[in-house]
Amino acid sequence: MRKLFVLDERWDSALTDLGIKMATVSEGDVACAVLKGAPAEKKVKKASLKCFYIEDPRKGLPFKPFLSLKGVIEKFKPNVVVTIRGDELFFSSLLKKKVGFKLYRVHGEAKGIRNTVLNRYIHEKYVDGVILSSKGLVNDVVVELPKVFVRGAVNTEKFKFSEEGRRKLREGLCIGDSILLGIVGRLDPVKGHDLFIRALSILVKKGLNVKGLVIGEEKNVKLCDLKALARNLGVDGNIIFITERREDIVNLMSAIDVGVVPSKGSEMIARTLLEFMACGRPVVTTEVGVLPEIVKGNFGMVVKAEEGALCRGVEAILNRNLGELGKAAREEAVENYSLRRLADIVNSFLT
Repeated sequence: MRKLFVLDERWDSALTDLGIKMATVSEGDVACAVLKGAPAEKKVKKASLKCFYIEDPRKGLPFKPFLSLKGVIEKFKPNVVVTIRGDELFFSSLLKKKVGFKLYRVHGEAKGIRNTVLNRYIHEKYVDGVILSSKGLVNDVVVELPKVFVRGAVNTEKFKFSEEGRRKLREGLCIGDSILLGIVGRLDPVKGHDLFIRALSILVKKGLNVKGLVIGEEKNVKLCDLKALARNLGVDGNIIFITERREDIVNLMSAIDVGVVPSKGSEMIARTLLEFMACGRPVVTTEVGVLPEIVKGNFGMVVKAEEGALCRGVEAILNRNLGELGKAAREEAVENYSLRRLADIVNSFLT
């Protein structure tokens, strides 16, 4: 069976990452159609997947992008086509009858599924099934379609606790015997770094021996602004910022005692949360997106996106056995979110 994954996003999104993971674990002759120069191209080639190029449907008139996809489909002759965005779903629906493939759509965007007449028609007439990242995405467009839920996936062979990595990183960062709380994600308002810093300041004022580690590239929030916030709250000596891209992310996560995901929005596909869990870290998250559908009480806490609630969630976790919580987090990641589990879901659904 030949499967074509159409990954036409310009950025390194969680949706693109999930699409590549699904392609990687899929059985049969698998290929990906990507935009030349986009992050997906590099990831697809690194995964040793067959790679085709399509034109960007958000640039210029749609005729050229449609023809580029048509050329890929006619050359590869897929039995299954999987899309992650609306433009390529529409193009694929126009080609489906002539070529004779099954058409699937992955939905995982925070804005939800557009409930329009055209979208309902395309899904009802041409789509054979949908892969949804959250129960919250179910609406009139997809409710009657065959569906599976894939909230995210993590390589549990790569992401696993490293005692040696933990020791080296904590020594290098001068953590000592402090409890290290960590957040991993680009510096962006939606990721809630300000909530994290404010919650940390409350914990410090209560006399807890805690430090914070912020790992993420500078994007839509300036590092200097976060440092100024920490300084104004009196916790600049309790927080470490790492903004360069690091290859030792597993060691950094192993060095952290509690993984914190304080997002204010988005998070419709889990990535960092699952990586924390795979590394055996207890987690505290906000009740945003798909996060509450993943976190269970035997390894984490879900709280409101507010600094007081985040502080209380961390306190509750710290009053429990972190080792037992971390073990449960790892078991959950392996059982329900590993690439092996993803392979079972994808290969039974995309037929």
